[in-house]
Amino acid sequence: MKFFKRLFFLMLVFVMMLYVSACGRQNDAAEDNNAKEQEVVSTDAATGNEDVTLLVYCGAGLKKPMTEIAEMFEEENGTKIEYIFAGSTQLLGQIELTGKGDVFIVGSKKAYESAKEKGLAGDEKEVAYHNPIIGVQKGNPLNIETLEDLAEPGVKVVLGDETANAIGETSQRIIEKTGLTGINDNVVSKTATVNELIVYLTSKDADAAIITEDSAFKNEDIDLVPIPEDVNIVQIIPVGALTASENVHDANKFVNFVSSEKGKEIFNKYGFPPVN
Repeated sequence: MKFFKRLFFLMLVFVMMLYVSACGRQNDAAEDNNAKEQEVVSTDAATGNEDVTLLVYCGAGLKKPMTEIAEMFEEENGTKIEYIFAGSTQLLGQIELTGKGDVFIVGSKKAYESAKEKGLAGDEKEVAYHNPIIGVQKGNPLNIETLEDLAEPGVKVVLGDETANAIGETSQRIIEKTGLTGINDNVVSKTATVNELIVYLTSKDADAAIITEDSAFKNEDIDLVPIPEDVNIVQIIPVGALTASENVHDANKFVNFVSSEKGKEIFNKYGFPPVN
């Protein structure tokens, strides 16, 4: 009798051990499943597609076409564009200082090359031409017809600052090329952007300025005098991604959009002849 009681007790203990073991495995499995579910949630959160905003440093004279390009790009791709508009030298300084940004587009290849030489920008794509031209007050009261006329005594000339923007640097190259140093003698002011040159003419604070043809596009408040091709220096507008970009794929996508036929059509719409 005692034997059977002991055997029954041992069997009971064995069954309880099996039960406890089974419960433990179920709990472990449940914890593993919970851990896996948490890992999936964490992965989804880490790879979620948040809205991307590209910071684009852009020459002030390119504001009109680039604003329209941004609107079209955002609509087609869902990527937001944030611009900083300024003269090329100021833009370059900001890029160096902050170490942030995605795209760089300016009014001359020389300014862009400076960014490349400093390791701030990658290879560029050519978009459109910046054609220098003489701008004068409406009605051309001084009958200015040539660059030589800008060097005549008493003519109030305003130029872009050659240390700040592409048109200022180009103007000095044209003066050097023609030997018309008298133009600099007549300068009453130098501006940080090409847009400010237009203001001087429309407010009649200057008689003439060397501007870009596109900056005066459809502006009925000033008149234009062409510069002969043999002495003119036409600039090419380059665009490229910055090496500091944390959104390289989207930055290059925007660069390709700006330099595409669609982008060039928009530039042409605002008086910038496209580069073929």
